[in-house]
Amino acid sequence: MFWPYIRDAETSPVPGPRRASRPGAPHRRAREGRRQWNVSYDGVNHERMVHLRHDKIAGIAKDIPLLEVNDETGDAQLLLVSWGSTYAAVAAGVKRIRARGMKAAHAHLRYLNPFPSNLGEVLGRYSQILVPEVNMGQLSRILRSEFLVDAQSLSKMQGVPFRVMEIEAAITTILGGKS
Repeated sequence: MFWPYIRDAETSPVPGPRRASRPGAPHRRAREGRRQWNVSYDGVNHERMVHLRHDKIAGIAKDIPLLEVNDETGDAQLLLVSWGSTYAAVAAGVKRIRARGMKAAHAHLRYLNPFPSNLGEVLGRYSQILVPEVNMGQLSRILRSEFLVDAQSLSKMQGVPFRVMEIEAAITTILGGKS
């Protein structure tokens, strides 16, 4: 008999994912309504399930590659953290700044929940962090609260991507150069 609510402790931590079944398999009928289970409204059970879901997501971090930082000299004080569509403009802006003799590093996040396991260590290496976002700065607020760093937001909410010159100007302002 197939019991869809039984967890597999061998494949994942605390206490593991539920087993999957192939759609249409004879034993899948239990999921398709032949059997009825009562929904639990017990508060203690609900809290346990919330913790299980949290731990399941946190466990994914071990399979996420470590965050790579593009820091040519290794002594930049400013780190730009990009994600999503901001990658190209940030990478080009950092490249232009370096051509002018200024130092900036760049890290691009591909995973947001959970974050790469070394993100806190990477952020801690830089005294200034700039997060260009095509929104109201949600990622910078998350980085500030999760890692207790002074991540500054560069927000743009006009429905168009950043231009390289906008990123370059922001970096120049932070580093104290002339734009």
